[in-house]
Amino acid sequence: MTNPYLQKEDCDVWEGLCEGNLQALEALYRRYYALLLNYGKKCCPDIELVRDCIQELFVKLAKSSRLSYTESPRSYLLKSLRNMINDKQTSASSKSECFSFDDEIFAETLSDDFSDDIFGHSDDEIRMRKALMHAISLLTPQQKHILYLRYIKELSHREVADVMNMNIQSSMNLLSRSLSKLRDILTAKSISLVSFFQFVSEIID
Repeated sequence: MTNPYLQKEDCDVWEGLCEGNLQALEALYRRYYALLLNYGKKCCPDIELVRDCIQELFVKLAKSSRLSYTESPRSYLLKSLRNMINDKQTSASSKSECFSFDDEIFAETLSDDFSDDIFGHSDDEIRMRKALMHAISLLTPQQKHILYLRYIKELSHREVADVMNMNIQSSMNLLSRSLSKLRDILTAKSISLVSFFQFVSEIID
């Protein structure tokens, strides 16, 4: 039997879940498992722990009788997974194995993903890639995080703010500062990256 929720909008799927419909839960699981796994690996390199947290998250959703309306199920799931992984990180058994967005592993992965989306593989493009990777490595964990959510995972400004526990204006200000810092770092090195500056200007404008 075909799951009718697979073709529905997120808000309708979430409404079905709030009503206790497990087909709605299945639809969310199939729709966002890959996103949650990818995001979780940025929080913690222990992929088995991340998978366990995702399973635990959906089990809790299935058992919950107090779910309320949310404008963005996607950001709700990301935020819930992040909180769950953070809880695991504070335990003595997992603390030594897990990392957070503060760690270098996140910066390296973000740099690769971000630059792959912008640049190709000619000599000039490789130099641009390396410059951008270096610039990103100088950003704060929060700045890296918001670039990842907004431009790699393409969350809306509202969703980014929700995941990062900010109001929308603060989130947008952080994003603008992050992009400006990238540009300043590259300018200080006298690197002529016209296409990169155009890219950044389009986003800031």
